[in-house]
Amino acid sequence: MSAIGRRINVGLVVFVVLSMVGTGGTTVLYQDSASELRAQNQELRQQNADLREDLDDTRSELDSTRTRVDELEDQLETRSEDVDQVATNLNQTEEQLNATESQLAETRQSLRESQDRVEELEVTVGDLRDERDTLESEVDDLESTIDDLESENEELEDERAELEDQVSDLQDEIDSLESRISTLESDIEELESQNQELRDDIETLCSQPENQDKATCEGY
Repeated sequence: MSAIGRRINVGLVVFVVLSMVGTGGTTVLYQDSASELRAQNQELRQQNADLREDLDDTRSELDSTRTRVDELEDQLETRSEDVDQVATNLNQTEEQLNATESQLAETRQSLRESQDRVEELEVTVGDLRDERDTLESEVDDLESTIDDLESENEELEDERAELEDQVSDLQDEIDSLESRISTLESDIEELESQNQELRDDIETLCSQPENQDKATCEGY
């Protein structure tokens, strides 16, 4: 009976130790995974903030470009009106211009310079419009990127919540196992106490003269 009791005690201790090691390792793994997800979420939030700041800067530059385009269009309109006024004046003063060819030549030169300036301004306006279109395209791309990052962030938050639920379930399982371990330890202590009492009883019985020669009392 003594040998059987020792085998039972050793087997229970091994089972308890293996259960504690396996469950603890799983808990640490899920805790590390949850921490990593939190760090990734924080990094994504920072990236979103940076992208929004870049977007605000781009919009500010776009507003400035649009203002410049409007100013250039106003200047172009003013120049066009000037050209029309010069043409009107030329028609009204044709007789005077015949007497003042020198002045007419200067006026035509001024007109050519104005036309050249108008062409330059038109080119500038075209370039600014192209730049505006490019900036608007970049803004659209940034907004699309932000939407994608926010969607990915929501998915990660959902995954984190799911992992936290799993961690909670594992913690409940750990609590249950620890309760079971406590119960088994109590059972072990009780069995060891009972075994000791039985050994004491056998020693007491075998110490009596009439039982010393019995085979059961060998070793006691």
